[in-house]
Amino acid sequence: MDYSNFTDAKAKKKTEQPPASPNASGANLRWWELEGNEQASSITSTLLVMDRMQLNRVAQLITNARLYGGTPMTGAGGFSYSRFVAASSVMRDRLTYNLIQSAGDTAIAKLSKNKPKPLSLTSGGDFKIQRKAKKLNQFIDGIFYEQKAYEKRGLALRDSFVNGDGMIYVHSRHKRVAFDRVLISEIWVDEMEGFYGEPRSMHRVSNVDRHKLISEFPEAKDLIEKAMKAPMEDARTPNISDAIRVRESWHLPSGPEAKDGRFVISIAEGVLEDAEWKHEFFPFARWSWSPRMYGYWSQGGAEQLSPTQIELNELLRVIQRAHKLSGSFVIFLENGSKVVKAHLDNEIGRIVNYSGTKPQYETPPICPPELYAQVETLIRRGYELVGISELNAQGVKPAGLNSGRALREMDDIGSDRFTTITQNDERAMVELGRLAIVTAREISEEEGGYEVKVPGSRFLRTIDWKEIDLDDDAYVMQCFPVSSLPSDPAGRLETIQEYAQAGFISPDVAQKLLEFPDLQQYESLQNAMEDRLQEIFDAIVDDGEFNPPEPYYNLQRAKELCIQYIVRGESQQLDGDRLEMLHTFNDQLDALAAAAQAAALQAQQAQAAASAPPQAKPLPPPQSDLLPNGAGAQA
Repeated sequence: MDYSNFTDAKAKKKTEQPPASPNASGANLRWWELEGNEQASSITSTLLVMDRMQLNRVAQLITNARLYGGTPMTGAGGFSYSRFVAASSVMRDRLTYNLIQSAGDTAIAKLSKNKPKPLSLTSGGDFKIQRKAKKLNQFIDGIFYEQKAYEKRGLALRDSFVNGDGMIYVHSRHKRVAFDRVLISEIWVDEMEGFYGEPRSMHRVSNVDRHKLISEFPEAKDLIEKAMKAPMEDARTPNISDAIRVRESWHLPSGPEAKDGRFVISIAEGVLEDAEWKHEFFPFARWSWSPRMYGYWSQGGAEQLSPTQIELNELLRVIQRAHKLSGSFVIFLENGSKVVKAHLDNEIGRIVNYSGTKPQYETPPICPPELYAQVETLIRRGYELVGISELNAQGVKPAGLNSGRALREMDDIGSDRFTTITQNDERAMVELGRLAIVTAREISEEEGGYEVKVPGSRFLRTIDWKEIDLDDDAYVMQCFPVSSLPSDPAGRLETIQEYAQAGFISPDVAQKLLEFPDLQQYESLQNAMEDRLQEIFDAIVDDGEFNPPEPYYNLQRAKELCIQYIVRGESQQLDGDRLEMLHTFNDQLDALAAAAQAAALQAQQAQAAASAPPQAKPLPPPQSDLLPNGAGAQA
């Protein structure tokens, strides 16, 4: 929208007349029931009405940005922001402590430590559905990796702290799923329709380069070339960009069988795209900081901290002026003392001649100590209101907490304050995953497939949506936090010690890890055999690909897993040829075990023979002189 009218929000609020009734102009604001130019005109009229009715919301967004960034912005667009950031950098009377920015950055950093991961879970179902659900999780990981979902999540978290809500727009761009950060000032919802937080219509207004728009809608080239440039916030400033104001509008269907759901992309001169919208949701994953009791929009941390920041600003301004006025010593010189004032300088070893009373140097107190104490109190209360402490902002652990377990417990206690915000974060990540699946399914239906590359521990794996294609009612999606080890060295070291005491790692390995506390590599090596066996069995079940066992495998563990796959395959109607492969693999495991047992027995016998005491050679029969033993004697 055009923010040129908001150069002075307070003055505007005083002089603004009550908005005209939407029906006063006779325009039909039910834009989803119209077509062509009438539809574009209706959308434009609808947004103009919202513009007049939501001046307070726009003013609050500008105020929030000013509080967080410390910039005297007068508009929510890029020009006002860049212009006033440059001007404010040289302000000499700028306040030196921004509590809102410090508390917000600390809270966002604390929330970003965990990376919640949406997972699809099946309830019952056969073996194929469970295997597809596992691939679906990998498919979502691939889209998140491609679109840098967790980086954009950090921006959305910051937007939610500053303005109450942060959004990521999930859509198709060049036949790929795309995640775009959306500014809340671009989103428009009717306040009456969104009173209970569930509006039926939503609009996004943004400026798009003319040539980019032509490349996306080549059939509307003539209409786009005739379109007017997007107006600047300040009408006196020349517009050197060639951007056009584009409106994207959604209306949800009224019921399961209704056909009134619409998605329209329009400019002031006409409609660029008009399609049916079949979904019961908007294509936005939304992060909410603190939902209000009424209405669609949430309250941000900047708005919550604004009274504290204002009071802090007043105290800092008093202290700042006091330091300028009384921040030096005072020389008391009695009248008639005959002291030459030129002798009162800052030279070392100076000589001051006087008669009568000598000069007296006084250093008066600049500010009462209660002012400094009140500043510290306001800062502490501001952090507590957000749910963090000054120690979190400074990155310092409390004195006396040296145990890793104590540090983890302290972190858990601090996380309780973020329970609601964390739940909103996880819900938004579930929405992001669900929207990614919906968009990928639509692209796959149009293009005949959709492939993503999934990062693994050793290589990238390609998964096609055609291998999954689960119905929405075949699974449910939940979000689980993926936590790392304690970031504090003491916490990491104690975690390694707990692993050693539980028998998960040997003392030698623990001693090595205590020097370089990196458990991920060791855990990966320890689980390599298990991962390889599961890869072999998954290849048999999913693709019918057979890989024979190797003699160096853990044959006992491999047999346990193989029997589990066989039993589950029999109970869940696995294909006969693949079930036969599992039986073949099991028979080969038995053969390897038998061969290993025979080899071990043979080696044991050889070792026993080698270790037996040497046997004496038999003696020849005794010879007697009385009875000759020769042949002639017998004859």
